[in-house]
Amino acid sequence: MNIRSRYFGQTAQQVVADYFSWLRKTRVLSISAAVILGVAAIVFVFIGSMAAYFVCLAAILTIAWLLRSKIGRRFRSLLDILGSDCDAEKYREVIEGIARRDTRQRSKGTCLTELALAHYHAGRPIDALQLLSQVSFKSPKNILWIRTFNVEAIARNAAGDIAGRDVALGRIAAFREGASVNSPKRAVVDDILLGLNVQFRAPEQWGPADLDYMRKSAATADSRLTWVSWEVCEAEYHLTHGNAQEAAALLDKVSEGPLTPRAAANIERLRTRLYAD
Repeated sequence: MNIRSRYFGQTAQQVVADYFSWLRKTRVLSISAAVILGVAAIVFVFIGSMAAYFVCLAAILTIAWLLRSKIGRRFRSLLDILGSDCDAEKYREVIEGIARRDTRQRSKGTCLTELALAHYHAGRPIDALQLLSQVSFKSPKNILWIRTFNVEAIARNAAGDIAGRDVALGRIAAFREGASVNSPKRAVVDDILLGLNVQFRAPEQWGPADLDYMRKSAATADSRLTWVSWEVCEAEYHLTHGNAQEAAALLDKVSEGPLTPRAAANIERLRTRLYAD
């Protein structure tokens, strides 16, 4: 898996400039359309066409929903800088650039979480934890907390804070409460917890079921970053269980494309073990 993002080849500054240029244009178009519909709604009231009036109101609400949705998708697409290009520092610079221009701090919690993720993949889990300590959302039930606690769990694990890691896992699990067994929310939480519990388990404790999960996760990975993570896990599984040849082949395969500093360090750690044996 080696597909570059739409932002590959651009500097962080160019990405931020393009993002805000697109944001301004999108907002102007949406506001213009809403104003036109608002004027039309008033006209329909005066001529007594209430059905048309309510259609205009519904259209204005739809525009507002679509605007919010488009902005969310565009922001999430920036994650491809990390997910596809594995460029943790560039992703950090982009999010920092966006955060600096968020004068009302509406996205403060989200930006801090993404900055923490960038620091984690750059090999700086302590810096990630310092940023996460500043995260806040208006409601303790905000679904965005799940991502924040997810990043906290992996950062604490990397920093060797096992007790803190388990607390973060418990906070993620708490979001299962009140969610029906077949709800999308419950499925997301269960999937996150299953993946983290496999990764956090000591390699000596991994069994065939864990190997199957690693392979399935790699096969269904939605980014190079995730694919590399599970392939490295599988390589460590084989190395731990005495199959050095398979481990070496996997490490060679993932090394053929871009890697985050954290992934590169993990690969180097496993190769050191491989050659020591």
